[in-house]
Amino acid sequence: GQHFCAGGDLNRLQRNREQDPSVQSQSIAAFNTWIESIRLFPKPVIAAVEGAAAGAGVSVALACDLLVAAENAYLTMAYANVGLSPDGGGAWAMARHLPRATQMQMLMLGERMSASRLHQLGVVSHISAPGEALQMAKALAQQLTNRAPNVLSSIKELCNDAVQVDLHEHLENERTHFVRNLHHSNAGEGIQAFLEKRNANYR
Repeated sequence: GQHFCAGGDLNRLQRNREQDPSVQSQSIAAFNTWIESIRLFPKPVIAAVEGAAAGAGVSVALACDLLVAAENAYLTMAYANVGLSPDGGGAWAMARHLPRATQMQMLMLGERMSASRLHQLGVVSHISAPGEALQMAKALAQQLTNRAPNVLSSIKELCNDAVQVDLHEHLENERTHFVRNLHHSNAGEGIQAFLEKRNANYR
């Protein structure tokens, strides 16, 4: 469609203010489970952002492994504009992807950030023409099918863990994954295909 996500339903949130706090807490817990599922899913997840990605939509987009955005798209975390704080891991992801001043622009001031600016900062991986984000995301997905799925899973797990472990533990994790992948049939196929100058047929 024209927009990735318009953000939360403020009318619903206003109604939830009249409910027990557990109602909203359970709603956010379900959303958090979805965010964690995207992050921990062993296959690559690609966001295709057209138009606005607002509020929780930003959290969803930032949870993905690659983020394709149309050149006229923008991300906005305007929670503070309506007296709320972020949810869905948005602040967590921003703290790992953006300079602190830019985080505060988006979170405290509720400023929109253009896809082109976020591309410059390395948050958006690919910029498409308007209306072509999904097409570009599908093309990237096709490229990824030419990679060994076990290796993509290892890369995702290593990158997820790298921000919370020290270098020694990370090196040990890399060693474990490397040895496991070397002895996977896909490594035999990949190496042989390279030596024979042909495309690999991974399974």
